[in-house]
Amino acid sequence: MPIRQTTAESAVKAYLDEQLARRRAALLYNLSYVGEQLRNEAVVNGSYKDHTRHLRGSVGYVIAIDGNLYKAGNFGATNSPTEAKTEGREFAESLVSKFPKGIVLIVVAGKTYAAYVAAKGYNVIDSAETLARTLVPQMLHDLGLK
Repeated sequence: MPIRQTTAESAVKAYLDEQLARRRAALLYNLSYVGEQLRNEAVVNGSYKDHTRHLRGSVGYVIAIDGNLYKAGNFGATNSPTEAKTEGREFAESLVSKFPKGIVLIVVAGKTYAAYVAAKGYNVIDSAETLARTLVPQMLHDLGLK
């Protein structure tokens, strides 16, 4: 025989579900904001000469929940080539399945030569990573999640 919930138990469960949904929505909203800040940091402050605008165009972010794409943010600057933005997004989306549990923000420079440029000592997304180390803990603290 199944256990029946009392009205009070149902009300408590509904309240907790609502609070959890609100916190999750706030987290996702704020992760989107952080993703935009990180993309902007990398696009604006990359220290390399981007002759074709492809490397900066491939910089962007995605948010995943339990290994599934939740949101793809903007990639590159407004004047970046479409194919660079597409390549960056596809690369970021290919990483989503590597995070089967939890909510994650993935920031990438999606061109295959991004690591080569970074290895030469140029800032490709390094400053964005440094900024993330400040923004993410502050966001989690502000949301009461850490």
